[in-house]
Amino acid sequence: MTAVRRLVVAAALVLFVRPVLADVSAADQAFKKGRELLKAGNYAEACVQFEQSQALDPALGTLFNIAQCDERIGKLATALAAYREVIAKDTNQTRRQTASDNAGNLQPRVPRLVVQVPPTAKHVIVTLDGKRTIDAGEPVELDMGDYTIDVHADGMADYSTQAKIVDEGKTVTITAKLVPGKSDVLVKMDHRTVKHGEDSTVEPAPRSHRKLYGIAAMATGGAGLLTGVIFGGLASSKWSDAKAVCGGTTCTTQADADRASALGDQARSKANLSTGLVVAGGVIAAIGVVVYVTAPTEHAVSVAAHASPDGGSVTLSGRF
Repeated sequence: MTAVRRLVVAAALVLFVRPVLADVSAADQAFKKGRELLKAGNYAEACVQFEQSQALDPALGTLFNIAQCDERIGKLATALAAYREVIAKDTNQTRRQTASDNAGNLQPRVPRLVVQVPPTAKHVIVTLDGKRTIDAGEPVELDMGDYTIDVHADGMADYSTQAKIVDEGKTVTITAKLVPGKSDVLVKMDHRTVKHGEDSTVEPAPRSHRKLYGIAAMATGGAGLLTGVIFGGLASSKWSDAKAVCGGTTCTTQADADRASALGDQARSKANLSTGLVVAGGVIAAIGVVVYVTAPTEHAVSVAAHASPDGGSVTLSGRF
């Protein structure tokens, strides 16, 4: 590993290890509290703690516990989806087998919804609660509750109705009564906006994450540069203090000489750290600029760095 690469790694550790450790600690605390609540039978509260832990530090073990308490509070489809993810990804054989057994027992209990449309309907868009698109004619696993169904099709008036899912293991079928008419409704589906009458089967272009990576690198590098500048200022201050001990001339007492030497050592230490952070921050920021500039254009994002006497910060704004 070259000296520059070592400095890059050191800068990354300085900037990220402490907040990451804080998140992991908070995630562990939430997980332990969730386990206590689960054992006590407080399933809804346990789910809240597990979800908080999962948001801070995602883990398949936490997801398995979320599935268990979701199942107990009646969110059967949500629990089944979580069990399936554990089955697909977990390397813990015991937990994966338990998830498989639980999923097998749970699957027959999950309610389903089917939305039927006339076979002559073209470019059909079926949305659930105005945000989730589902396939017409296909059973969809859902948690129990009330749902709003909207159906749009070329040459047909828009159709909207309510569906109530109240029974385990039952399939509710909704038949959309589409009649000739005109619709100018703009339907939002999967990060797209499709005007009714346009071909809704066109897949959205895949989003590039290069800009996000570039922004992260620029933010990391900027923070490293700011921290390096701050330590440089501290080093300069220590040098001034060291010189002031003996008035800029030869020290008259051993105590003054020792104090000046100690201040000088502190100055050198801060100066070396400042140099390392500035070099590493510059390298990381430069890499971020290259990655950002060469990425496909999607959304405008701004990066602003701020220095203060006791630290620095980087602000990101825009859409990602």
